[in-house]
Amino acid sequence: MKKILLIVCFLIFFQTVHAFTPVTVEEYYESIIGLEGDPLRAALHNLIKGHVMYPYFSDSGIATRDIIIEADIDLMNHENIILFYSGRIQDKDFQDHGDNFDYTNEYDIPHEDAWNREHVWAKSHGFPDMADTAYTDVHHLRPADRTVNGARGNRDFDWGGFELEEVEGCYYDYDSWEPPDRVKGDVARMMFYMAVRYEGDGNTYDLELLDKTGTYGPKFGKLSTLLQWHILDPVDKRERHRNEVIYSYQHNRNPFIDHPEFVSLIWGEPESHPVVNYSEPTIRFGNQRIGQGSEPLIFVVSGYDLIEDVTISTSSPFFISYKNDESPIYNLQFQPRDGFVNEKISIYFKPDKKIVYEDTLFISSEGAETKYVILKGHGIDPLAQTLLSSSFEDGWDGWSSYSEAGNKNWYHSSYGDRHFMKMSGYKGDEPCEDWLISPDLDLYNYRDIILSFETAKNYEDLYPGLEVLISTQYLDGINPEKADWVVLKCALSNGHYVWKYSGYLDISNFTDNNVNIAFKYTNSSPNKATSWEVDDVEVIGVLKE
Repeated sequence: MKKILLIVCFLIFFQTVHAFTPVTVEEYYESIIGLEGDPLRAALHNLIKGHVMYPYFSDSGIATRDIIIEADIDLMNHENIILFYSGRIQDKDFQDHGDNFDYTNEYDIPHEDAWNREHVWAKSHGFPDMADTAYTDVHHLRPADRTVNGARGNRDFDWGGFELEEVEGCYYDYDSWEPPDRVKGDVARMMFYMAVRYEGDGNTYDLELLDKTGTYGPKFGKLSTLLQWHILDPVDKRERHRNEVIYSYQHNRNPFIDHPEFVSLIWGEPESHPVVNYSEPTIRFGNQRIGQGSEPLIFVVSGYDLIEDVTISTSSPFFISYKNDESPIYNLQFQPRDGFVNEKISIYFKPDKKIVYEDTLFISSEGAETKYVILKGHGIDPLAQTLLSSSFEDGWDGWSSYSEAGNKNWYHSSYGDRHFMKMSGYKGDEPCEDWLISPDLDLYNYRDIILSFETAKNYEDLYPGLEVLISTQYLDGINPEKADWVVLKCALSNGHYVWKYSGYLDISNFTDNNVNIAFKYTNSSPNKATSWEVDDVEVIGVLKE
């Protein structure tokens, strides 16, 4: 009897989901035409909400991956798929199966060239759980090269920055991502769909487009840029094909593909005003021996809708250069081309005193808000030696971990092109107490010893979550709680995975032949835990005479 009931329930579900009679585009929007502003937005939301959901993974039925393959298929060869951003055409079966799959043997391609699913509205911006409706909404899921997907991360959308080597015409900076021209409009219309589809009713988040970058939570930017991209890259045949495929499965459409004019009726026409920008808000040189010029740090100055030259200026001991000319320059101008500037410059630091330097680089143009970039550096003794340098590019760099409580531990991780050590006690079996401990440092014959590092964190807990300590008593392999540790006061990240420099910590009082630095992680409960990341740990000192 139970089996019969299950079969009946399944048939009812199947008929409910698949008993779908498609209508023409004209019929779909017949109650919408003539509206504008908030009434249009509300009517579109009611029209496209409540779509049919498909699982992210499925061993037996249709999953989002299957719909993506059909929607982004190469119309000239149905064995291939066209990857978003890169535009590369490759076998649709060359999919990302995780790190333990033998890609070279199975596919004859490296792991980096496999494709996975890109959430164009990054899932960390409002719906991090797979059960969230937006997580599986195929209208904003695209096939992407896994390396390119990782490089994009959860950046907002805006103009300019460093060019991504793997994708011609794709640029990025510290908080934004510019896709190639051929998909700029695609991005814009997917973002407009998401903002209207998810208005905070039911179990969904209220997704909002803001006119800025550096957003977090259920917000995304940059609205004015997306409005420009919508016009610059009109709807094409591939977008219309994709919309039809998804409609046949989800039973809802992206209205901004069918009716591009809806964009201006809701958000207005894009306004043109000059903007200048930078690839990093802070440029940090770290420790530099006095009297010696640093290696150059590459920086990108960008701008759009410009009407006059862009001027860059700074002052000694920082200076700039252009096109491999190492002659010190303190003022530089760029002439826009068709209103755009995107130029690489080199910045140098040459201290003449043993002090901490902080200065400002100014970027200005007529009609644009002047931007300020903080320049930082530390002049050190010319005889200083590097005693510890851990960037974690290739792994643990000799560091070790010790778990005092909980089943979570420190691990090596990466995001984009950055590698670091990471710890989170979220969903552990109990509150965690975990140590990340440096290799032994012999500081006995050194003076002027300086420690520095960077941290990033996300999520909040009742506990601060991270302490930085130093000890002359720790022995490798023992419980670190059995040694005496001194807590070091330093600057730590404020959150949202924004990296923060510790400052220069003087540890000259710990001149011993067995010194260890440690990062101690704690959290209050398995359901409430901060994620902490540690990178670029450096210790320098001057050998005593």
